[in-house]
Parts: sequence; structure tokens; C-alpha cells
Amino acid sequence: MSIRRTLGTLWQSLFRTSRLDRELDEELRGYLDDLIEKKIRAGADRASARRAAMIEMGGMTQVKAEVRRVRPGAGIEALWQDARFTWRALIRKPAFAAVTIITFALGIGTNTAIFSIVNSILIQPLPYRDASELVSVWIDMTSAGFPKAPLSGPELGDLRQRGTLFSSFGGVWPNSTTITGDREPEQLTIGRVTANFFDTLGAPAFLGRTFESNDEAQGARLTVVLSYATWQRRYGGDPSVVGRSVIVDGGPATIIGVMPEDFRLLLPPDAGVPENLEAFVPFGARVVYGSRATRFLRIVGRMKPGVTLDQAGQQITQIGEAVTKEFTSYSRASRLFTMAGLQSEGAKELRPRLLALLAGVAILLLTACLNVASLLIARAASRTKETALRLAIGASYRQIVRQCLVEGFILSLIGGAAGIIFGEFSLRALITLRPEALGRLALVRIDTTVLVFTAAAALLSGMLFSFAPMVEVFRTDLIEGLLDTRRRFGTVRYRARAALVVLQIAFGLMLLVGAGLMIRTFVSIQRLDTGYTIERMLSFRVNVPGYGPIETLNDFHRRLQTELAALRGVTGVGAVSHFPFDTIPNWGGPYYLKDGPDPSAPFADFRAVSPGYLETVGARLKEGRFFREADDSSTQRVIIIDDLLAKRAFPGENPIGKRISLNPEFNRRNWMTVVGVVRHMRLRSFVEDLSEQIYLPIRQSTRPTSYVLRTTGDPAALSGPVRDVIRKLDPQLPIYDMRPAEQYLVSARSAQRFIMLLATSFAVVALMLAFVGVFGLVTYSVNIRRHEFGVRLVIGARSREIIGLVLHEGLVLLGAGLLLGVAGAAALAGLLHNQLFGVTAFDFPTYALAIVVIAIAAFTASWFPARRASQSNPLDVLRTD
Repeated sequence: MSIRRTLGTLWQSLFRTSRLDRELDEELRGYLDDLIEKKIRAGADRASARRAAMIEMGGMTQVKAEVRRVRPGAGIEALWQDARFTWRALIRKPAFAAVTIITFALGIGTNTAIFSIVNSILIQPLPYRDASELVSVWIDMTSAGFPKAPLSGPELGDLRQRGTLFSSFGGVWPNSTTITGDREPEQLTIGRVTANFFDTLGAPAFLGRTFESNDEAQGARLTVVLSYATWQRRYGGDPSVVGRSVIVDGGPATIIGVMPEDFRLLLPPDAGVPENLEAFVPFGARVVYGSRATRFLRIVGRMKPGVTLDQAGQQITQIGEAVTKEFTSYSRASRLFTMAGLQSEGAKELRPRLLALLAGVAILLLTACLNVASLLIARAASRTKETALRLAIGASYRQIVRQCLVEGFILSLIGGAAGIIFGEFSLRALITLRPEALGRLALVRIDTTVLVFTAAAALLSGMLFSFAPMVEVFRTDLIEGLLDTRRRFGTVRYRARAALVVLQIAFGLMLLVGAGLMIRTFVSIQRLDTGYTIERMLSFRVNVPGYGPIETLNDFHRRLQTELAALRGVTGVGAVSHFPFDTIPNWGGPYYLKDGPDPSAPFADFRAVSPGYLETVGARLKEGRFFREADDSSTQRVIIIDDLLAKRAFPGENPIGKRISLNPEFNRRNWMTVVGVVRHMRLRSFVEDLSEQIYLPIRQSTRPTSYVLRTTGDPAALSGPVRDVIRKLDPQLPIYDMRPAEQYLVSARSAQRFIMLLATSFAVVALMLAFVGVFGLVTYSVNIRRHEFGVRLVIGARSREIIGLVLHEGLVLLGAGLLLGVAGAAALAGLLHNQLFGVTAFDFPTYALAIVVIAIAAFTASWFPARRASQSNPLDVLRTD
């Protein structure tokens, strides 16, 4: 047969079915009539002739079915008929369809939302040109307490000169500045960058341009690139801002560009570079000629095309070794140049959390599939008589199995579509509720990759729960099915559903244990002793440019602190350069106990504080004294250290009066005298903040200043009076970031709270599904045993005995599910140990509480059908059976 004729026949088979059926009917009737006439001529009467003709023909319906089966496109037609049959069946039972689709959509939707996050952060490349070529470079100074130390300017020069496998290296140093001259004075968090930084990243400007080599030439006018948010907030999105002159830190500057709205500086979290810097200014060309001991640059490199990470890493290591040998001030142990892919290093901290969440939603999807499979088994059980009847009139098992697959496909298709919608809303909710620490979630979208994943998950899940009712099909006996003897043969379908319910209980317990461990971790962080207290405190930042020498600046801050202390309700006032858990880049460096270079000198965090600050935040003085107003630029330089540094630097000695050499201003080292020791405070991390700390008098250091006021009332009520005080002292002074100080701690805990809430929500949904599964199975069992319970009640059984029989079934399921769930939870918890704090992965109270919660749910789900069974009228039951 020619292709054209075959296609024509296929077209008619698919779209001219009615016509073909009419023609087939006419042909078969004609053949039957001829056969009957032949039998009559042979001497049979008409009735006998018709009966004999039908037997010889094989039955009109059977012949039609056989003809349809061999038509071109018959398979497609059969699938279409099965789809229509399934659709009509779902419409006839909307409650079943709704429960099934909603259950499945819940599992698919949560997987869609979480996979969108995983895809965006772990799989998709960073939003830079050829992002796979980007690397992050640092110095491994673990022996000095700084595993990922920044580089100095000369070390950036070393990389540029010797890195033959790299096309460029760029550096960034986060800082802050004041912008004035065209609007109200405003303090901005900025990034000081090398002129080639944006070119190295592969991130062009949205308006204007980024920096060029001329911008860092000696004597060049300062140029500024704004973030999109700053451009919108300060200039209302005015495109004419490019080329405008402003004043930056008291000097003239020109705005040359605006970055795109979705631009984020996605460096590794431990680099200390905020994602949403508000503006950028270039370094001078002399940045590569500074001191090798002054380490402040975070370096991004771009490999040449075709270069692998291993090749680039080997060269970076070789450069570090060569520099160590060339400059005698280095030691091999302290100058280990190290690099990693920018994307892998940036997602390193989030990867275990995201994979744990992905595992959680995968378990949730499996639980939803088990629930749907249980519903389909129950539905297949209710259609046993229908299935037996279809088999009796000639349907094959293959046709009924195909019907089950089509039904599963349609349910997965509708549930998957509903799941995508639910996932979109869930993702928007996650983005809206995201903590500041997870700002990268703002870039997450449901893209083609996510849609392909969702479609694959929906189809595979549909196939999974489609196989469940097939057990009922293959075990259907024609005689028993037609007689509807379900009481005798209900054990098969009961066992299949019971196995599914056991798995639902196990999965629910696993998610409950995971959520419990996350809750325990969050509670441990909440209760952690940080070494200070900031309740009932108001904080704000103020930058005081242009006040001349440090003495004039100190006079202003003394007057400001005095005025603030005089406000009603204020019980303490202090100033600090870096507030706990704020976004100002960290300040720190090595400290020395002897003269001369010491490349292996340990690192410490620096904080400049005013007199009264440590007392205001409740720092615990262990030895010596706090700072006084006399500790200013006219007296000897003094410091306060924490007890960790005291134990390391002066073991077994009294540190008061000891001298430590520092280079806090990156210009020259100074010897400073220890006048106090305070207990170590957690200032950057609740669980990993072990760096030693040095506090310098803010009167001896010109640093950006944050004020904190302790009050007896509501901290927010102080906002107006504080602004009035500053306005009286200097109306042009920018005040910003005013908030209750406790918000810093809330923000620092927000990422852990976010993960905890997600894990808890998954566990709650899984618990609900397990409840529904146990309830449905026990109800089904009660319906099967109605006759038995009726007989028991007639012969004298009491209600509590019936209740006990039903509850026993639920408890058997519970016991099996708990045994399986505890083993699974132990395996899952082992994967979470890196995310836990203050609790072990095998915490007994968490497991015990999870078991109690799911046991209560299972008992409650069993109680309702048990109670109903015990209250049945035995005579009514026996009559109906």
C-alpha cells in the first residue's frame, strides 16, 4: 500500500470513525443476511438459521472489535476512547477526582518550587558572561586562624603578571561612603573595585558604562557606578543621571553608569562582600603597589577559554610558591594561594541545605503518590464487578491495563498542571518571605529546565501510582467478581493498601524527625549566649565627613553622645564601628607579639568602640577596665581583648599591661597596651564565630560609626528625639539604618528559621497524608468486615471489643510504619549533621516526640471508623448483607 493511501486510511480511521462504523455495520448486516438465507435454503427455519449464522460468524460485537483492532491508527483511537472514558468517570465522581488531583498537585508543586531554587543556585550558571570561566582566589591562612584570607594589592599584581592561564584578575573591597551635592546626604555601602572588575565578571552596565583603565589613572576625576536600586531610590530612575556631578566623601565625582536591576555580586558568603552594594568606585592605579601585609582584596579571576579548573588551580598554587620564595617576608605555611570555581564556592554553604530540602520534598512527593495509589486501589476495588463484566464480554487484560495507564496519565497531567500553578505561587511566597541572608532567592524563576523536571516527575509519578490498581485487575476472578463476593476476597487489596499506608507512616516520621531536628537547632541558636544583650536598644548609623582632624571629630561625637544620653528613658549610649551581625564588611588583621615581620601572625577581628559601648551592650569584663574618655588621640594607644586572644597570646599570664602590635589603619604598625579583657562575643556567626577579638578606642580611630541606645521603653519611640538631636548639631548630617538593635539578631537567625519553617511545613503535609491514608484504609477494612461485626454484636460482643479490634489494625500499621520510619529517619538525619547545632543527628527526645505525634495521628485516624463500627445496628448490617 502506498504511503499516500496509508495516510488517507489513517486519517479516516482517526477522524471519520462514525462513517467507517456505519459502513462496517452495513457490510456485516449484509454478510449476516446472506448467511441466514443460505441456512434457510438448507432447510432451517429462520430462528435456527439466524442462531447458526451468528455462531458461525462469531458474534457481531466481537467481529466489530476485531475489525477495529486491525485498522490503521487503531491504537491511537483506543487511547482516545480510554481517555474519554476516564474523563467521564472522573466527572461522575468529582470528589474522588478533586482529592486525587489536589494531593498529587501538592507533592508536585512543592517539588517544583524547591527544585526551582536548587536549579537556580546549584545548576544554572551565574548571571555573568561565560560564568564557568570565573574563579575565586584567596590565601589559605588556617594556621593564623583565617582559612580564606583576602589578598594584598601587590599579590593581585603577582597574579596578573604570572597567571598565564587567566585572561584577567579583578579585585573588590567593600566599604562605605557619603554622597552629597545633588540630593540629601546619604551614606552608601560601596564596592571599591579595580577598573577591570566588571569586565572580568562579564557584567555590563544598564545605563552608561562601567570602569575603564582611564578611571584609575593618577589624577583622574573620581567616577561612580550606581546600583539599579540606588538609581531608582535616589534619582527616581532618571536616565539623565549619567554624567551628573556629585560629592563623594567631600570630593568631586561623576556618575558614569547604572548596573542592571538583576545584578548581584555573587561572591562566596565568607568573602564578606554584600550582594547588594549600592554603588561602586574605582581604586587608584597604585593599589598594586601597597603593602604586602595589608590584605583586603577579594579576587575574581577569569580563565582563558579551554583551561580547566585543575590546570588553573595548579598554576595558582605555583604562583603562591614562587612568591613565597621570592619575598623573604613570607613563609611557605602562610602564603598558600588557593582557588575554586566561583559558582561552586558561592553555593558551597547553601548546597547541603538545599539538597536536604530537595530530599524532603522528594519524600513528600512519594507520600502523595502512595496516597493517590491507595485511592486508586480503593477505586479499583469498588469497580471489581465492572471489571469482571468487561472481561466476560470479551475485553482483554491488556485493554484494562491500558485503561489504568491512561487514567494515571490523565491524573498526572492534570495534577502536574495544577502543581506548576501551586509551585509558582509557592515560589513567589518563598521569595517574598526569604531572609536577607538568602537574597539570591530573588533571582529564582520557573524556567524551561524546571518545567521539564516537573513534567518528568509528574509522568513518572503517574506511572508509579498507575501500577497500583493493576494488582486488582490481574486478581479479578470472573465468577467472584460478577457475584461481588468482596468479603471473602478483600484481603488482597487490603494488603496492598496496607503496604502503602505503612510507607506513608514511615515517610511522615522521617520528615517529622528532620523538622524536629531543625526546630531543636533553631531553639539552640535562640538560647545561645552571645556574650551581650541588645534588647530594648535602638541603633543607627551616622557618618561625619569633613570635620577635619581627629580632635574635632572626637569633640563632635562627645557632644552627640552626651546629648543622646540626656534623652528621657535612655540608660546607656555607645558607638561602635561594626555592630554585631551588621552588613558592614568585616575589619580585622594580624596581631604581633614581637617586632619584625611575622607572616604566621594570627588574625583577629577589630572593633572600634566608644566609652560606654561595652557597658551598654552588657559585655562581661573579666580583667582590667573598660575604655574612658581619656583614651583619645592625645594619650597612649590602648586596646581591650577577648578571653580567647588572652589565652592564646598570654597563656597562664595576666594580660593587663601587655603590649600587642597592630596595623589597624593599614598604614603602619603600632604598639598598644592591653587595659581590659572581656568575654568573647559572637559577632558574625552563631555557630562558627571563633576569631579572636580586639577592641580599639573609637577616639583613637576614625571609623564609620554606629550608635546604640538602651532604653527603658520602646526603642522605636526614640527615633524622633534622636533625629532632633542630630539635626540640632548638624542639619546636613546623614542618618540612616535606624532600627531596634534586636533586628540584627533576628535577621542573622532568619536563614535558619526559614529552613526550619520549610521543613516543618513538609512534615505537617506528610502527617496529614499519613492521617488520610490510615483513615481511608481502616474505613475500608471496617466496610469489608461489616458482616463480621454485625454477627459479633448479635452474639453479644460489646462496643469496646469492636473498637479494640479496629484499633488493633491501625496500631499494627503504625508499628510497622514506625519501625521502617525510624530506620529511614536515622539515615536521613545522618545527612543533616552539618546543618545541626546544639543537637545530635540521633537526638532521642526528637525521635520520641515525632513517634508520639504520628502515633496520635494514626490512633485518631483509626478511632473514628472504629467508633462508627461499634455504633452500627447489627440487624441493619445483616439485612444489607
